[in-house]
Amino acid sequence: MKLKVFLAISIILLPSILPAGADEIYEKINEEMLEYYLKKICEFGVRYTGRSACADAEEWVYNEFLSMGLEVEKFKWEMGGFEDNNVIATLRGDEYSVIIGAHIDTTETSPGADDDGSGVAGVLAIARAMSSYRFMHTIHFVVYSGEEVGAYGSYLHAKYAYGEGEKIIAVINVDMIGYANTGKGGNYIRCFTPERGRWIADLANNVAENYEKIGIGVEIVPNYPGADHQAYVDYGYDGVFFAHYDGYPYGHSPEDSIDKINFTYLTKATKFLACLLKEVASKKISNYVSIREPKEGYFYVFGRALFPVMAKNWFSRARGLTIAIGRVNIVAETDGNVEKVIFAVDERMWYWDYSPPYEWKLNVLLIGKHEIEVYAYGEEISRDEMDIIIFSPYIKG
Repeated sequence: MKLKVFLAISIILLPSILPAGADEIYEKINEEMLEYYLKKICEFGVRYTGRSACADAEEWVYNEFLSMGLEVEKFKWEMGGFEDNNVIATLRGDEYSVIIGAHIDTTETSPGADDDGSGVAGVLAIARAMSSYRFMHTIHFVVYSGEEVGAYGSYLHAKYAYGEGEKIIAVINVDMIGYANTGKGGNYIRCFTPERGRWIADLANNVAENYEKIGIGVEIVPNYPGADHQAYVDYGYDGVFFAHYDGYPYGHSPEDSIDKINFTYLTKATKFLACLLKEVASKKISNYVSIREPKEGYFYVFGRALFPVMAKNWFSRARGLTIAIGRVNIVAETDGNVEKVIFAVDERMWYWDYSPPYEWKLNVLLIGKHEIEVYAYGEEISRDEMDIIIFSPYIKG
């Protein structure tokens, strides 16, 4: 299976590259901009993955990103009998990467104004507002397809990014941010938060407090894994999923039309997410650690990776899952100022290593599903972990 094909890349010299404050970014975002983007998206009608309307909408998004002076590429994927593209626009920084994304595809009967035309409109507006500035970290603005048929586009991109060793510090998924029909709903955004995304959710709360004039508070709730952030979490990255507060009775139906959109709320939510993205993209990272062996999503026998484990369904919770028979060598890769690396299993410390290469020959009796953790200590403590199903007998020495 060919997971990635660059169909086109355009690199345009930016007219001005300046540091930016969040105020000047969110002030560039307005209701007229979002209404324009969402109306254009909805003009394509039902955008079911693999069909011409979805491809036409992706092409329009591609050209919109190009007009902002961003690097743009199409990421081709094939899975589950579907074939389509993600559109990725990149604003280069100097250190790590951040992703903000939304899905442009719909179910077979829905025009998808809220789900997720609203998220795509928000991502486009944020990209335009930020496109003439430079940040500490590279920002990828990603418009996915395949979400409604199995979150395939995000899964295969996360798998590819992991395989390429891309160091992504945060993934912000924007899915349904255009509806509010209560007073409280008009003033809150919901953050679905896996443990790996807790710091992003906490930062979102701080952003809401620091930019209270936007008028958006954050409700942090447990994670929902059926969205485009989850594959990145499964492959060892930190991510969260933002959606509106009020329940939406029109989802996945022909009634999910643009007349249901609350553009005042969509504008507030987009301004808030722009401020959050700016803070994440400007966050100083003093050290970084990732588990490079064993690989996420592979089958191992006695320390040898035999083949990748593919999972069609997100609800199987097998995406990114590693399976091993016999002992494996745990290798941690680090960046920045690192004093030592601690290796642990199920939050129980087993081994300390004070010098690179940081590695530990796992010599613990393990049967079943476990979590391997590595902690890099320096100015800060960074952490990575992986789920593994393993049969590893204890061998002395």
